[in-house]
Amino acid sequence: MLLFLKDCPILNIQDNGICEVLDFDRLPFALRKENILFVDFMEWAASRTLSIDRSYAKEILNSVRLPQSNRYAVCKACRGLSLEDSYWIKEETDDKTWEEVNLFRNSLSLFITEISLSGRNVRYKAEGKIKESIHTPELTTLGTSAKGWIRGDGMLYLHKVGKYEIPADEILTALHIPHIGYSVSGDEILESYLSEERRQWLRGVGEEIVNAEIFTSEDQALVTFEEFKIFCEAYGLNAYEEAVKIDRPFYLKMQIADYILNNSDRHEQNWGFFMDNESGKLTGYCPLFDHDHAFADNREVMSQTTEEYIPLYQAALEAQKELKLDLSGLDKMKRPKLLDEKQWEGVLERKKRLEEAD
Repeated sequence: MLLFLKDCPILNIQDNGICEVLDFDRLPFALRKENILFVDFMEWAASRTLSIDRSYAKEILNSVRLPQSNRYAVCKACRGLSLEDSYWIKEETDDKTWEEVNLFRNSLSLFITEISLSGRNVRYKAEGKIKESIHTPELTTLGTSAKGWIRGDGMLYLHKVGKYEIPADEILTALHIPHIGYSVSGDEILESYLSEERRQWLRGVGEEIVNAEIFTSEDQALVTFEEFKIFCEAYGLNAYEEAVKIDRPFYLKMQIADYILNNSDRHEQNWGFFMDNESGKLTGYCPLFDHDHAFADNREVMSQTTEEYIPLYQAALEAQKELKLDLSGLDKMKRPKLLDEKQWEGVLERKKRLEEAD
């Protein structure tokens, strides 16, 4: 079995479990170790697949008859393909090429997109039997919200349930903090994947399906902080200190952004860096993404991006004292449509608290 980066083999996983490195500098960061064990490869592969906690995960796995408890098996079934990077796993009996399996260019299994967004169980058969390999990014799209990939105008868009992405986008735009932009998904796109009943139910509970254009490519991969941390720990490095060195101003802006948004979900897979696939080197931070758990009611949300276990306010205050970020853009804004009065007042209160302390 071989691990490829696009059309280049970079790791040979032999039948006896020995892992032979073919291109160390372009290995996934979590595998850039002096001695790669088979268990390391299995853990990396398993980490690429959806969590059973994700909305409709059971329905997705059941539809393609994959085990719910064996994430490594799920990864192998879809060749480990993901839209976060260009790595993939090739078995000895597999005669496919990168050109044929590449998710960035080829058609996707849209029936799984329907299940991912609606939970509607659609039986997947080909000539009376389940296909041996599954060509879809849904099995390797991380996070817990219902989400699915749809191609439109030649580009790939991630559609997800998460209305708070919209006001978070507006606020971060006003603060000039780099982030991934979202828009509300139109009915003309979703009507093929969601029933009218489901769309009405989402609006009835105050939710929206939103979308963002893909921010990775065949040439540019996402390396999450979780994976970067594994790499740092293997070489005795402090991951947080190394992350700050990559781009200190951006790291500080992230602390301020999470406090202003009262974001309770900046876990280790929800921030990270871009990697150039040609060199295998990090090129900087990925713009901030995944804010569907922002605007939390809890006034003392703890930071997930600092080494010390401190509140978001403390992390943001220390960042603001150094960065002196202009927060006045919020004064020129109207209340975002998808926030209620209390939530918007909370945003302005947190902004004021930072300015007064500074």
